[in-house]
Amino acid sequence: MTLDVAFSALPEAVGVLEGVSTGVQENREASDQVTQILAASGHGFVVQSKGLNTAQKLAARAGVPSATVFRDFDSADQTPTVIRRFLDQAAFRAGQEGGVIMMGRLRADTISALILWGLQDRASRVDLAPVSALLGTQNDG
Repeated sequence: MTLDVAFSALPEAVGVLEGVSTGVQENREASDQVTQILAASGHGFVVQSKGLNTAQKLAARAGVPSATVFRDFDSADQTPTVIRRFLDQAAFRAGQEGGVIMMGRLRADTISALILWGLQDRASRVDLAPVSALLGTQNDG
């Protein structure tokens, strides 16, 4: 499926999220092609944190709203306790950088951890927001 077809099928989409096991960062040609398509369509690009995050920097340089995932916090079936610790770390980093992107799955333990964490005092120092709120504010390029 091409990105144009995907955007037509999902008109409410604000951007593309790079896959966790596959993506464009390992292939400069693919990265350039995706960047050109997103620049033309006005969609954003969220990439996984890998190496020097070249794909995100190239996208930012091309004017594509882009950002990097700070942490994929439940990809290894982490417990709610570990997830809450990751959320604490993210809140600290967000305070330093103005925002971070966290990625999780719809799992019972993840939802439980998010609810419990949201009830803690530390959570009151940050705002949970859609990724579109950060796109364009973390361009390192």
